[in-house]
Amino acid sequence: MQQKGAIELHLICGLGNPGRKYSRTRHNIGFMVVDRLVAELGYSESSFGNKFKGEFLQVRKDGLDFIALKPQTYMNLSGDCVRDIVNYFKIEPENVIIICDDVNLPFAKLRLRNEGSDGGHNGLKSIFCHLQTNKITRLRVGVNSRPDTRDLADYVLENFSKDEQAKMDEVLKYCAEAVTAFMRRGSGFAMNNYNNKLGYKIDEPPEVSEKKDVVGPAGRPLDK
Repeated sequence: MQQKGAIELHLICGLGNPGRKYSRTRHNIGFMVVDRLVAELGYSESSFGNKFKGEFLQVRKDGLDFIALKPQTYMNLSGDCVRDIVNYFKIEPENVIIICDDVNLPFAKLRLRNEGSDGGHNGLKSIFCHLQTNKITRLRVGVNSRPDTRDLADYVLENFSKDEQAKMDEVLKYCAEAVTAFMRRGSGFAMNNYNNKLGYKIDEPPEVSEKKDVVGPAGRPLDK
């Protein structure tokens, strides 16, 4: 039980697959968000150590206390790593957030939920099974639906398109902001402010004011 006013320890877990060949793939968006979150606080990827079958970093900074975790078990066994962390540090389920990809959402669209099904995501399925609850906050990040001609397993292991990569910096920053809001203000606040939002700004076409020609007696526009 946390003392009143104490900073609660959170677990921020991004899902993905280990290895450089997977590092920029759609399935690894969770790893990317975790890396961006700790980078915003002055840490690099080299700051992570290996513990509990995952890349592990405990951060205490700017009023935050959290464990950044990237399971190294491969996606389908992520729950094994997450369970060990939760049990060892006695982290409350409401202080856990899982970040993963979602092929049913447009690129960079965020979906935050604090309970519900795994939606067919094997990483979430493993975590819910090992923690024996689905009342875990999850941040799903859209990676676009696969083309009808593509196998799903192949699609999520592809790199993002050039157009998507060009927006990625903005998307990751926005996701890190959403996760920080979860830690500071809770899942309800984060859902109200980031759910179903797009992680990058759409360039709006400039407004064009309509000009009406002043017509002279001969039906010709007058010079102005």
